[in-house]
Amino acid sequence: MSTGVFVSKNGSVSEAIGTQPKEALLFAPSRKSSSQILREQRAAMKRNNKHIKDRFSRATRR
Repeated sequence: MSTGVFVSKNGSVSEAIGTQPKEALLFAPSRKSSSQILREQRAAMKRNNKHIKDRFSRATRR
C-alpha cells in the first residue's frame, strides 16, 4: 500500500507534489484495515446511542 498523498483534480487522480489549488481534493490511504475501521465505527455508534438514551431518560425524568 502506498503511503503518499494523492490529489483529485477535475476527475483525475495523481500523486500530490508541491502546492495544490484550493478546489483540489487531497486524500491519503488509511493505515487501518477495513475491518478495523468498521469495528471502530460500530463501537462509536454504540457509545453514541447509549449516550443519547441516557440523556433522553434524564430529560424525561424531570
